[in-house]
Amino acid sequence: MSREFFADVVQTGTVLGLDANLGPDVATEVMGGLGGENRSGRMCWRSYGLVEVGWYLRQRGLGWQGVHLAVQAHRLVHGPEMVDDAVAAAYGRFDGLMMFDELEGELSRRGVELVKVGGPEFGNQLYWQPDAQVTVYVGVDPEFRPGSVQKIFTAFGQAPTLVGDHKVVWQQMKAVAALPEDQRIRWAARNAPEDFRSWWRYCARLTAARTSSHDAMRDRARFVEFVFWLWDYGFARNVYTAREVAYLRAEFVARLDELYPELVLPSHDALVGACLDHVREPMAREDKNLVDAARLLRNGLSDTSRFDAVWERRLSRR
Repeated sequence: MSREFFADVVQTGTVLGLDANLGPDVATEVMGGLGGENRSGRMCWRSYGLVEVGWYLRQRGLGWQGVHLAVQAHRLVHGPEMVDDAVAAAYGRFDGLMMFDELEGELSRRGVELVKVGGPEFGNQLYWQPDAQVTVYVGVDPEFRPGSVQKIFTAFGQAPTLVGDHKVVWQQMKAVAALPEDQRIRWAARNAPEDFRSWWRYCARLTAARTSSHDAMRDRARFVEFVFWLWDYGFARNVYTAREVAYLRAEFVARLDELYPELVLPSHDALVGACLDHVREPMAREDKNLVDAARLLRNGLSDTSRFDAVWERRLSRR
């Protein structure tokens, strides 16, 4: 039934065990083929009907990196034939759009919480499931049939954060990056809003994204040091957990290693080891994220045996 399918996706962040980080080969196995495959530059995405999955082909032969998995629930307005063959085989017939109140009722029965995110934007109200790291889009405008589930979207390692004026914040970050540590700390104390945690996470996320982008940057190495400091200071202030810092550092260095291999960066062995040290049993979404971030650095390991063993566990728990 459609209710069980949508609830399973929200609860697990997967479709039949598939998430984007598992790569195109696993998608072919789970979904039963290539679907409608499209490529643009280094991006590849497939549409199987309701289900879409996308990847990015990393430079220098470093392999695929997952970008997103989406269930385009709004397509059910065109009829049950939009349901993917693999999904239909597992869940049976779908009858029209999925209404949010019905989905929310099923999730409540399972003890799965949804958190409302901000106000309506672009015709949808967003809800966040923190454990599975899933965003649910619910129509609020007549164009989208109010109350219907429009999309379920996963982009692992991300979470709703404070949204600021990125141009203003980036100018501030460039100034603070040039300061010695004691002055950075004083700046943080002087400028911290009431919601320090959301503000700090936004500043760090923006700075990491700019530093690891294709954009030209003067003295990129200084900003790399600054990003690490933002995470370390945030950890000291309980903004991040040790598990989050391990994940963020590994993903950040993997991106820099792909685009700017000339930079002096922490060793892959240390970064992967930190990720694997925090992987718990049973392997939940955050644990899978740590393994997936570690996988991006496998190419630089001096010994892959520990990682390979954990990766096999990751695959077996999909």
